[in-house]
Amino acid sequence: MKEFGLQRIWEKLAFQPHHLATDNGHPLQIINQGEWNHQNGPDFLNAEILLNGIRCFGAVEIHVNASDWYLHNHHKDPRYNGVILHVVWQNDRPCFTESNDPIPCISIKSRVSKINLTRFEQVTTLPCAEQLKGIPPELFIQQLEISAKQRSDSKTAKLLHAHNQLNQDWWLTALYAFMSAWIGKANQHHCIDLCKHIRKSLILKATTENEIVAYLLGLSGLMGEFQCDQEPNNYQNSLVNIFQFQTQKYQFQPLDYIQWNNRQVRPASFPSIRMAQFGSWLFEIRGELSQFFKVPDSDMLENISQNGFLSNLNGYWKTHYEWGKPSDSHNPNNGIEHARKVILNGLIPLWNTLAKETQKPEFSRAAEQLLRCIPSETNATVKKMLPVFGCKPKKSNASWSQSLIAQHQLYCKPLQCAKCLIGEAIIHVPFMRQES
Repeated sequence: MKEFGLQRIWEKLAFQPHHLATDNGHPLQIINQGEWNHQNGPDFLNAEILLNGIRCFGAVEIHVNASDWYLHNHHKDPRYNGVILHVVWQNDRPCFTESNDPIPCISIKSRVSKINLTRFEQVTTLPCAEQLKGIPPELFIQQLEISAKQRSDSKTAKLLHAHNQLNQDWWLTALYAFMSAWIGKANQHHCIDLCKHIRKSLILKATTENEIVAYLLGLSGLMGEFQCDQEPNNYQNSLVNIFQFQTQKYQFQPLDYIQWNNRQVRPASFPSIRMAQFGSWLFEIRGELSQFFKVPDSDMLENISQNGFLSNLNGYWKTHYEWGKPSDSHNPNNGIEHARKVILNGLIPLWNTLAKETQKPEFSRAAEQLLRCIPSETNATVKKMLPVFGCKPKKSNASWSQSLIAQHQLYCKPLQCAKCLIGEAIIHVPFMRQES
């Protein structure tokens, strides 16, 4: 059982919700399961329950194991003091809030039917997986080409919208494309607001990496209240001092740091460390950002596929994922997999957008060539799609895996089978009816 599946079960109350009791024996009645919260904080807000005959209003937190409460550091977070019920798959330890109050807990493992367990857990096969005998291989390729084109067009449309919001400034548009890809899907919607307030001249004139990192962390609000370590003259204090000087000189207002989302994001992808990585890379590339507006040659494509979009952060980030919050030691730099994601979700859409707006199809051809230079992704979506779309080319690459991801997002996940060439063949083609 995965936490997302358990959250879906709670949302639908897809378990035996009657004659309930907490694990320590207190009668429990669910009046309102609450509203699913997809931002920071508890999983469900505005819930209402009757606990031991007392009406309670507040939040509900969902975990596979009760001990995940401590794994996720909720016991140190005052936002979780309002949790009125802890819903878990299995209860392996009692839990307490930051204010040291015990949290009522109910484990629902024994109350979920096998049907609902299969229904709400992540599906490992597609609906058509057992009905593909006789489907011509070329039909798979044709459908994947359609999906890839639709996904590419959608990304181009979004980037064009951002381009217009940024006063049709290609430099800022490129900055936004790379930043949003670097930060990741959970927080990319904040990047457009940030880029609207960025001063190009400040970045281009910066003489040190710290100037750019301080600027991005400060302007984004990710410095929080600009708290400093007690040690004088360290990296953290240096960035605070730099940003305070920039603020006085340019008179800008930071964004609200509370809006940045850490939920369902691995620590290595927290917005603070990702923004610092982006600032480090931007310092190295800042004067050459315009190179991406020129049709690339083969040498440039090879260099990007091998060495592009990697950072080299200050040692402070070896013990921090978030600003001002020490962590266990780790590698603070983004790896090759993340660098490739920036290429796939930042550079490729930028070139396709340039191709459309400048009427230069050479950009799109370069984008496709670059995709073929990058190895195929091996994420959960690709692994899920391979058993069905097993007609992969002789040499797998990112062009292939991106097509699989597009097919999953646009057709398979939303169950748009009737609009898919393969689903249509299964339903309508005569030879399929004869074999059934």
